[in-house]
Amino acid sequence: MADLKKEVYSLVRSNEALFEFTQNHALEGLLCFDIESGSTWINPKLASHFRSSTYTENISSIVCEEDLEKLLKNIASSSNAGTQEEEIVLKIKSESGLSVRCKLFLSKQEESASALAIIGCSELYEDTPTPAIRKGLREIAQIGTWEYDISNHVIRLDATSSSILQVSEGSNLSLKDFLYLLDAETYDDGHISEFLNGNVNKLIDFEHEYQIKTKDGKGKWIKLISLPYTEDQKVKIVHGLIQDVDDRNKELYALALKEEEFRQTFYFAANGMALVGLEGQWLDVNKSVCDMLGYTKEEFLKITFQDITHPEDLEKDLELLNELVNGERQSYQMEKRYFHKNGNVVWGLLSVSMVKNDNGEPIHFVSQINNITQRKHAQIELEQTITRLQAIRDATTQVSIIETDTEGIIQSFNKGAENLLGYESDEVVQKHTPEIIHDANEVEKRQIELSDELGASLTPMETLIAYARMGRFETREWTYIRKNGTRFPVLLSVTSIKDKQGNITGFLGVAVDMTKIKEVEKEIKSILNITQEQNERLLNFAHIVSHNLRSHSSNIFMILQLITMEVPESTENEFFPFLESAAKNLNETIGHLTEVVTMNETTQENLVPLSPKEFIDKAINNSKGQILDTHAQVTNLVGEKPEIQGIPAYLDSIFFNFINNAIKYRSPDRTPEVKVSSEVKNDFLSIYISDNGLGINLAKHGEKLFGMYKTFHGNEDARGVGLFITKNQIEAMGGTVEVSSEVNQGTTFHIRFRLA
Repeated sequence: MADLKKEVYSLVRSNEALFEFTQNHALEGLLCFDIESGSTWINPKLASHFRSSTYTENISSIVCEEDLEKLLKNIASSSNAGTQEEEIVLKIKSESGLSVRCKLFLSKQEESASALAIIGCSELYEDTPTPAIRKGLREIAQIGTWEYDISNHVIRLDATSSSILQVSEGSNLSLKDFLYLLDAETYDDGHISEFLNGNVNKLIDFEHEYQIKTKDGKGKWIKLISLPYTEDQKVKIVHGLIQDVDDRNKELYALALKEEEFRQTFYFAANGMALVGLEGQWLDVNKSVCDMLGYTKEEFLKITFQDITHPEDLEKDLELLNELVNGERQSYQMEKRYFHKNGNVVWGLLSVSMVKNDNGEPIHFVSQINNITQRKHAQIELEQTITRLQAIRDATTQVSIIETDTEGIIQSFNKGAENLLGYESDEVVQKHTPEIIHDANEVEKRQIELSDELGASLTPMETLIAYARMGRFETREWTYIRKNGTRFPVLLSVTSIKDKQGNITGFLGVAVDMTKIKEVEKEIKSILNITQEQNERLLNFAHIVSHNLRSHSSNIFMILQLITMEVPESTENEFFPFLESAAKNLNETIGHLTEVVTMNETTQENLVPLSPKEFIDKAINNSKGQILDTHAQVTNLVGEKPEIQGIPAYLDSIFFNFINNAIKYRSPDRTPEVKVSSEVKNDFLSIYISDNGLGINLAKHGEKLFGMYKTFHGNEDARGVGLFITKNQIEAMGGTVEVSSEVNQGTTFHIRFRLA
């Protein structure tokens, strides 16, 4: 192989035609082989397209079988001596599988035992261009040749190379000038200086790109290719190519810059960004997406977007994605719900576009996701509020709600307004002001009042909204006029409608029909007048009764005194003290009744501090006759304190009625037992009066227990007024009464009095 390589360089150095051939046709590499033996040598440039090394034993391992046969036929048909050039296309066994456009150079020398075939591989290709096109491509590609003569330390450039390096055509550069142009100190990695200084330790051909210094001071990128020829392990000459790659490199740099900008934008964007595969798998996600949905990047790469999309939004998303793939749209945007890792729903505004390869085939999708959860919740809440308000407006069929703009033009007219006023919404909205439904005389009267009050001349419409425009709330009675001309009173409240900045955008009038209320007011006034008259009659009757009873009580008391003086032995009768006590209590009761009758102020204003124990003891004493007759056991556990707010006459009546009833409605099967107890709760004294009597069927009689003329046990002397009067007396003093009872078990009355 070394002999083959040496022979090739010997030919290149000695054969001007071959030298020109290699310069013009070896851009992508050089292949040489011994025609007789098939031994092959390939330079590193061409070797980069193979899996094989630079040296191989036989050309059949490089050239495809069908093209090898064609190559050998071309060689066999050539003349026996001299040189020959032919264009040929060979398909090589490369990784890319592309063909190589070649120029075949045959060298057959009579004195040589073997003949050499040298193939200059000019380019990889798919379609075979014509020679004219190839020439044009070379000019466009700006490829020149250069040669360094080591012995003379001179670098010779062809015209294209001179143009690329911006030096005079035909110039021969010194090594120093050439290194200066290449800015070797800045960009060189050792190759240039080693080759040009002939360092035998660096005898490898190379291909590098450098930025040269041009005359205009701007940098320019070139591609430098060199192929050193050595003899006896010494570099004799260096051949090379120069290609202007400035535009390409600048485009690559711009592309790299854009890619870096995209990378920076992608990973550090405040909104979520993701690359999604054609099957929905996550290819890459930025930090914002991870923060938004709670998954790590590694967790995302194991799932698809379908896995975390809300089922109700998935079908629409897939439909739009399919349209994107089919070319029916360039991108799409939608609001959709994702499931956060913790199970919560996250609303996102999704924007999707598609990335295609050079053949127009989809590669992946780019998705941008903005978290709109907060906005969506606010929107949903607003929609619900609007729906509720609309429902309220529609439900209020007997309340007129009219909305106007700042000039008073009606903007909305609800169902209640239609029902009350007889107009359809379409008849007034955007056509009239509320003046159409108001009594003009009423408005004019109010207009005069407000104009004087505010010191400004007002129009009728301004009169209706004057207070609301000042930010004040006004509720007044007005007269509305229906479409048919009938009138009815309303209670109208007018307020202003404001935007977020506090600017008034309109006015709202809410009116309630007062017709029935006015009728009720009239009826109530009539009833009050009648009641007042009846109360006056009752008061007069009470005065008469009080006066007459006082006379009879005095007579009874005088008779008892005469009996005591005239028949003293009668006082020894055991019942005589009870008769005296009853007469005394009757006299006191009449006195209390007189006080009640003569009160001019309300009951609440005449309450005084009283000890309930005193009145309970009095009630027990007044019931002595019944107690002795029935052998009842009556126990008073109420202490002297605390005192309550009450009226003496009422307390006498209340406790006497409850204790008397407890004995009256006793069970025939057991001795009557009555217990009176108390406890303080909050600001009230609770008094419990319990018995073991007949009890009351509350399920049957509970609602009418305290009714007028209601009786429950069939007693002949029952009149059904005691509990009615007692309950009213308790409530008149600010108290309450409740009852619990079981038939044939007994009854407990719970009375609550306000503490003094």
